[in-house]
Amino acid sequence: MKKFLALFLFSSSIAGFSGGFQLNLQSVRATGFGGAYSGFAFGPAACLYNPAGLTTIKGHAFMYGINLIMPAVSLQTDANDNIDMTSPMGTPMHFYYGGEILKDKLYVGLAVNNLFGSSSSFAEDWQGRFIVQNINLRTFSFQPTLAYKIHDFFSLGAGFVLTTGNFNYEKAVPLYSDPADYGKAVLSGNGLAYSFNLGVYSKPVDNDKMRLSIGVNYRHSQSLYLGDGVATFTDIPSSLVTTFPATTAFTSTLTLPNVFTAGFAWTLKKDTTHSIMVAYDFQYTLWSVYDTLSFDFANIDTPDSKTDKLWKDSPTFRFGLEYGFRNMLFIRAGGYYDVSPVLDGYLSPELPDMTQFVPTAGVGILIKEKFGLDISWMHQDKERTAALTSAGWSAKYHRIADIFSFSASFNF
Repeated sequence: MKKFLALFLFSSSIAGFSGGFQLNLQSVRATGFGGAYSGFAFGPAACLYNPAGLTTIKGHAFMYGINLIMPAVSLQTDANDNIDMTSPMGTPMHFYYGGEILKDKLYVGLAVNNLFGSSSSFAEDWQGRFIVQNINLRTFSFQPTLAYKIHDFFSLGAGFVLTTGNFNYEKAVPLYSDPADYGKAVLSGNGLAYSFNLGVYSKPVDNDKMRLSIGVNYRHSQSLYLGDGVATFTDIPSSLVTTFPATTAFTSTLTLPNVFTAGFAWTLKKDTTHSIMVAYDFQYTLWSVYDTLSFDFANIDTPDSKTDKLWKDSPTFRFGLEYGFRNMLFIRAGGYYDVSPVLDGYLSPELPDMTQFVPTAGVGILIKEKFGLDISWMHQDKERTAALTSAGWSAKYHRIADIFSFSASFNF
């Protein structure tokens, strides 16, 4: 009985925005043409998308960007025609620096960004409160980077990644304790993870009429160890307070996936006035590393929990167009097709992930090749009906999200 209650209390998914809980919003320019950036890899954002692309920088470059994620998720169940998620607006950010150390040979960079995480919340008394009420995962990644130009058309790059993360999860407990109708469990913790990022960049064609660039990027997985977790239980029946005490420590590990990306960018130039770029990326995320979610409790009477997730590796196809006028005005459009890693039977309401096509658009202005401003827009609108078998839960999900992104850059 105690083991059953523990599994019921702690089985959960980690919340995310798209493509599992990965945030693919790390460059406003890239977002404008569908995120197809590993083959283009221009400027300091290459730190993330393809470290070898830092060799496209002349001098020194800085970039800061912020995203405004406005989600609207609703659910339909047999008992309720409409349940709205109450999640607030998300604001993931990114900062990049890149510059020449040895002219036309050695380059350095730094990336600071939110690569994974999001949040989901529901009303206190909603139908699925025994699955989740609030959940939040936020990570910050720091990546110092080096790139070396071996030849004018071939470069290599590598970065060391340090990720910090914090996790908070709250749900109702299906145990009656007068005067409360049900108890509550809150789990929170912080952790660190280490990894690396490798890139190869090549420009086999680069002349006055056209440029073809090719890039390959690999980001290694990270194990985010939550070693200082605290579980808090309130309104628990007195007969079970030894099993679910007021507080107890716990440990857990969240494995963030390997990501492999390969792509190209083909630019056609017409004199010095007009240019058109076509970009494409194939991204493959090894989500199968997220096969279980476990909590190990310090209190010996609290049964440890291990829940199967069984996510699958999944591809994303990214493509886009960019029209440039006098190297000052840039108009972008594109999109991506993202295959969900979450199988039917494992879809939890805090992460209604789904396979979908997402359109994107953007505009950029470059002033005297020094100051740049970029904006982009992305729109998601998709439905999925699926179950969470372990909780005896099934629902139809309708997820809408509009994402507006803004960035500023400076080169000298």
